Amino acid sequence: MKKLLALLLAAVLCLSLAACASTPKDTTPANTTKDNAADDSNASEPAAEGGKNIVWAGWSGEEEASKDIFQRMMKTYEDASGNTVTWVGWTWADTAQQLLIRTQGGEQLDLAQADIGIFNTIAAAGVLADWNEILGEDYLKENFEQSALDVGNIDGKQLGLPWSMASITMVYNPEILAAAGWDKVPTTIEEFEQCMADIKAYNPEIIPYAVSTKDATCAGDFMPWLWTFGGAIFNDDGTVAIDSDAAVKCVEWYQKLMNEGYIAMDTGRGEARQMFAQGQVAFYDDAVVAKGQAVNNGVAPEDVVKVCSAMSRPVLNAGDQPQSTMWGHMLVTFQNSEYQQEAADLAKTLVSDEVATDYFENNGMPPVTKSMAEKDEVKNDAYLNGFLQATSTARLEETARMTNASEIKTIITEELQYALLGQKTAEQAVADMAARLNAL
Repeated sequence: MKKLLALLLAAVLCLSLAACASTPKDTTPANTTKDNAADDSNASEPAAEGGKNIVWAGWSGEEEASKDIFQRMMKTYEDASGNTVTWVGWTWADTAQQLLIRTQGGEQLDLAQADIGIFNTIAAAGVLADWNEILGEDYLKENFEQSALDVGNIDGKQLGLPWSMASITMVYNPEILAAAGWDKVPTTIEEFEQCMADIKAYNPEIIPYAVSTKDATCAGDFMPWLWTFGGAIFNDDGTVAIDSDAAVKCVEWYQKLMNEGYIAMDTGRGEARQMFAQGQVAFYDDAVVAKGQAVNNGVAPEDVVKVCSAMSRPVLNAGDQPQSTMWGHMLVTFQNSEYQQEAADLAKTLVSDEVATDYFENNGMPPVTKSMAEKDEVKNDAYLNGFLQATSTARLEETARMTNASEIKTIITEELQYALLGQKTAEQAVADMAARLNAL
């Protein structure tokens, strides 16, 4: 076990240093890992006589868009339980590495936030506890849809508790589209190209589509477009499938968008969010957290859809199924936690209707419990409905269950960049992707 942890930690550390993560620049935590280490010194001390101190870790509590919400979450649990919660936070890029470090070092860790990628990294280390044994299968089935549970289920063990599930799809600014003469979103690639041309004609300073062209988010944005063109990275048996006509056509399309000035180099998710919030971008790919960025920039929650709405990805041919990648946050607890039951109670608080409503209304995070799904404010929310529509056909990233996902994404990103910079043809870039993936 220690050897496996060490190997995983080394892999995550190397990839982190290679800057392959997709952390937005505006989500740098207020305190560094070193500062957190000092703050954690009392993490294992009892909160008070008769009370317990629960250590909860993640990254969203460090982000300006959700920091206050996380404080309210913890207070709700503390007021009800008599226990206290110590929040330990990092950037998204550092979270997997830091969770492994704490686990390997025997530091207290009772509950953690994990997205799909982080979840798979930590699950591979064999350190997560089974929620089936802690909360019971009846509770899980009563409160969550099976599709949400499946994301965190590995070999029959419910290692991830659903917290928020949707998809990463395309987000657009309705005001920019309307100014360019579009009252409806484009539904096919042909319409999408015309829409981008009209936006460019309306205002040459606007980037029509801030698709990611750097870091891990580049490969993440590329995958659903690859599927749209009928391609795939891997076959069902795990063999490399990317060396295909579909992949070449997809890369050629990217090159066309670059040549027309519809997309730009050196754009990651963080840059796209910032430019979109400033009205400099018409389309980009994001999860529901895009709402939090808008609210944080002064847009009233009820007005977000006027400047930030979700849409299904345009298809190659009318009638094709729109593509998007499954996105979500889960809660995990650990085998060596002394406070698994308390962690479970905290998790129940986090998915409760009261807390979920606050998170949903102020940050756009879609709730996952059956009870919340039936509430009118959820069913009638125009912003969320755009994401839920895309989620109905969403797929897990092809690398989601792979321990070397970051290596794979790095290869795809690098080769796509070569093609966009004109250093390789689409055919050569795709062939080199395949060769490098086969060499892993």
